[in-house]
Amino acid sequence: MQRRNITPRVAVAILNYNGLRWLQECLPSVMRSSYKELDVYVIDNGSSDGSVRYVESEYPAVKLITFKYNLGFAKAYNEAIRIIQADYVVLLNNDVRVLNDNWLDLLVKDAESDNSVAAVGCKLVSMQNHEILDSVGGMGIKYWRGFVDIGKNEPDTGQYDKPPVNPFSLCGAAMLVRRASFEQINGFDEKFHSYLEDVDLCWRWRLVNYRLIYEPSARVAHFFSGTAKAKNVTPWTFYLSNRNLLRAIIKNCGYSLNWALRTYLLFATLLTLGFFIGEPTKARAMAQALGWNLLNLKNTYAHRLLIQSTRQASENEIIRKMYPNLPRFQPKEHGDVRRILNIIFDHEKNVDRQ
Repeated sequence: MQRRNITPRVAVAILNYNGLRWLQECLPSVMRSSYKELDVYVIDNGSSDGSVRYVESEYPAVKLITFKYNLGFAKAYNEAIRIIQADYVVLLNNDVRVLNDNWLDLLVKDAESDNSVAAVGCKLVSMQNHEILDSVGGMGIKYWRGFVDIGKNEPDTGQYDKPPVNPFSLCGAAMLVRRASFEQINGFDEKFHSYLEDVDLCWRWRLVNYRLIYEPSARVAHFFSGTAKAKNVTPWTFYLSNRNLLRAIIKNCGYSLNWALRTYLLFATLLTLGFFIGEPTKARAMAQALGWNLLNLKNTYAHRLLIQSTRQASENEIIRKMYPNLPRFQPKEHGDVRRILNIIFDHEKNVDRQ
């Protein structure tokens, strides 16, 4: 157990790109936080909408870290955390509103309970209706098809609160991170730019036996994809998500890698063939995602060697946590295709043990 005689320093780091509309809701809620040892930062990714001027004029106590152009989620946070001096950094989207003033007290209490805790996640609810869940963390879609938010669009009846669920990954929209654990695994993978970078980070933490905690009492309202300005999956987000997923599989899978690659490539092939009929732009996006991974295979494999050389958790343990026995959110779009894919991929498989 961890014992500290001083109150840890916390920095709330709000990532912003042309999000003036969202900062006007986000910042007031953060500034009401009851935690005392607190600095608030806005990390601006080259905005052109007056966001920086707004922060400077309306919130002079907020510290600004500005970049000339959009570095993406992963690189912007890596660069900012190198500058920020704090024991813990809260990664916070700009399209959120904190719902309880003691949220940081709750997150820090969980993190301070044990040195093995790398991060603590919040309960995300819908900005439009606080009684509807947005995410309590992430889980894998069997098998190697991606990751999905636990609880997405479900009425919040406390079903994930007592005892709290143990999600495989925490949502980067509102997550307290122990700075030392972040630095130990070299932070975010900057090749990801955006999408699944939080899953990859949590996966790598789990590989070295760090713990992740979900704190249901720390409630944050989230306008899903508010910054990206798109509710549905666009070809660009489809490309990034599939590109990053394959890179994460190659880097982080242990002795299940051959099975994972075979399964993912079968899934990608079926999905691409299906999209050729109705959405050819997404078919091209999938092909581009595979091509990107071929071009970057040498870099990915170098990361794999480092990650696998330091891993401590068994592959079976990781897979068990990745695919918990929980309901899975499934979007309404392409329902027929999803049902066919579920028949093919949702059956139980056993990983060959070493």
